[in-house]
Amino acid sequence: MATQYSQSFDRAPAVAPAGSLADPARAILGPGRDALLFWGAPLVAFLLVQAWLRGWDQLAPKAAAGPMVIGMFGVISILTWAHLIAVVPRAYLNPQVFNAYRLRLTIVPVVLIALLLLSPTALAFAAVLAVFWDVHHSAMQNFGFARLYDMKAGNSPQQLRTTDLRLNWALYVGPIAAGAALATHTDHFLKFDGTIFQTLTTLPGVLAAEHRGIRLVAVALYVVVIGWTAIDYLRAMRAGYRLPAHKLATMVITGVVSILAWGFSPPLVALAAINLYHAIQYFALVWAKEGDQMAGRLGRGSRKQAALFFFAGSMVFGLGYAAATTGSAKIFVAPFIACSLLHFWYDSFVWSVRKRQV
Repeated sequence: MATQYSQSFDRAPAVAPAGSLADPARAILGPGRDALLFWGAPLVAFLLVQAWLRGWDQLAPKAAAGPMVIGMFGVISILTWAHLIAVVPRAYLNPQVFNAYRLRLTIVPVVLIALLLLSPTALAFAAVLAVFWDVHHSAMQNFGFARLYDMKAGNSPQQLRTTDLRLNWALYVGPIAAGAALATHTDHFLKFDGTIFQTLTTLPGVLAAEHRGIRLVAVALYVVVIGWTAIDYLRAMRAGYRLPAHKLATMVITGVVSILAWGFSPPLVALAAINLYHAIQYFALVWAKEGDQMAGRLGRGSRKQAALFFFAGSMVFGLGYAAATTGSAKIFVAPFIACSLLHFWYDSFVWSVRKRQV
């Protein structure tokens, strides 16, 4: 009887996460580096920002603390803008990627920059679009890492793809809609003042008046999506799907940090933490996938020089973006806004787990 029960148990479908976070075969860079730079990056960034703010608040007089806190926000802003140009090695220096998308990588940037330089209305529209596309883009980066870990575990790139899209969008967007950061995002509609989209400048006030209802709807949808996802995963695991431990950690940590940041932190603090981990993940991924390619273009043994050019060049771009946004001449900000949109768009096709491009 006991033997029969044991055999039945052995044949039962597994519903536990597959592998271990310490398994190097399931990691992208390695267990430790993945914990710091990929699946653990949201928590690391959030704790760093919180520790910095609380440390200076408690240990230094206000005269010293103020500049240090402002400096942190400034550095993270520059790092955030810097990561926008980090897609260049992937899009333009990788022959396989560039040859596959040659026309869209050459013609579209020229047309977009010219449009934003010539049309103030197009520039205002692009600036607002960049804010909300960035929200979607950040959710999709989390989705991408989840799919990467599925690929590392040998799962089909199609399995649970729609579920993961829905889940990662909810994990990131839900807390924004339910928290104070919603107003921070919708206030960008005020940039339409003086354009043909003038009517949209009333939207922030309308949404602010209805924020309580929006919050209730956002929370309700969040709960529904989480429950829906749990059902999908349970069914898939009973059918033989093995949930990678790294993917589970990615989704859980991202979701928890998203709630803590967007739901319970001041919007500026939330933006700092979220943008910090997003940039860290992106720089690490580009270097992991394209570092050898960049080094090869500089000659043998030049990996350190390639890293210097890559990261220093990106930071110079970030400083230029900061200077353009603080200046009064809109002509200088147009190429940088265009770069934001191109970064979001390029990432939708130069990285594809489904096509095995990573």
